[in-house]
Amino acid sequence: MNTRYYLSLFIALGLLASCSNEPAKKKAEGFDLIVEVAQAKNVQQPELLSFTGKLEAATSSKLSTRIMGQVEKIHVKIGETVSKGQLLLQISNNDILANKKQAEVNIAVSETLLADAEKNLERYQSLFDKKSASMKELEDMQIQKKVAESKLEAAKSMLASINESLKYANIRAPYRGRVTKHFVKTGDLASPGMPLLSIEKKGNYEVLARIPESEISQIKLNDYVEVELPALNNRRLQAIVSEINPSALDSGNQFEVKLQLDEIKDPKLKLYTGMFAKVSICMGESNRIIIPKSVLVERGQLIGVYTLSQSGTALLRWIRVGKTYGNSIEVLSGLSSGEKYILSYEGKIWDGAKLKVSSVK
Repeated sequence: MNTRYYLSLFIALGLLASCSNEPAKKKAEGFDLIVEVAQAKNVQQPELLSFTGKLEAATSSKLSTRIMGQVEKIHVKIGETVSKGQLLLQISNNDILANKKQAEVNIAVSETLLADAEKNLERYQSLFDKKSASMKELEDMQIQKKVAESKLEAAKSMLASINESLKYANIRAPYRGRVTKHFVKTGDLASPGMPLLSIEKKGNYEVLARIPESEISQIKLNDYVEVELPALNNRRLQAIVSEINPSALDSGNQFEVKLQLDEIKDPKLKLYTGMFAKVSICMGESNRIIIPKSVLVERGQLIGVYTLSQSGTALLRWIRVGKTYGNSIEVLSGLSSGEKYILSYEGKIWDGAKLKVSSVK
């Protein structure tokens, strides 16, 4: 038991001694760290304009009515798929039905009066031909007939108007789509122009994006763009610029742009209105210095990278960075093409540390 204990202790002390001798060994060889360096190079990168937006249905409607009445029944639920012409909501129409009956009665009365006026005119025309009636009496009969015709026409117009109003008592789907919102509940009072339900057409979607004023001049109608949907595992879709609003007065110096998505052929792809979207437009290519983000040194708001000086020591260089490309980042200033920077090392590095380069990439 004691032999095993002392043997383990001896091995541990040996390992500790070898580790503690490692820095001394490096010092004896004239360096502090072994590093791997890379040479900064100009790389052809696409010039991208990036902005964000949200997914919307290309066709959507807020359904309202032209009559006032109490909501009698809502026949559909939010999210339900409906067919064209399907009954969605009913508004109480008892008053309209009563007016319709009155209009039908008025039509019947007007038809009777017109028939009577036509008979009187025919009789007075015969008497006038026999010189038994005066011209004034004949003209009076003609006027009576015209008045009866006008009353009948007015009654028919009233009935047509009432029938048209009855159509707005039953709110039907204007196209096949999906119900997205209820603005009222059963028992609420509906009034003309008040939204009752909203519906959107499935299958066709667009992205509504807002573009900063500094970039709007670079975007043209029919430009091809790429849309990325983070909610769908960063699924990428193609789209085209279909509309550019030339005014930003009501959008805080942001110009609204609509991007029409290409036809969705994948039946398993579930798109929903309101999804967050990332949009990028390729404006060509340019030379850029790209380095891994893993080599960056951040101290407060400063960003730097360790470079290899001419004397073979570590030199911390403050840089200005730009756009990110996956695990890499663009260097705007502070590092020139051809300069060497520290790619990887073991241990702790500091400004002025003597370096031994193991490889150059």
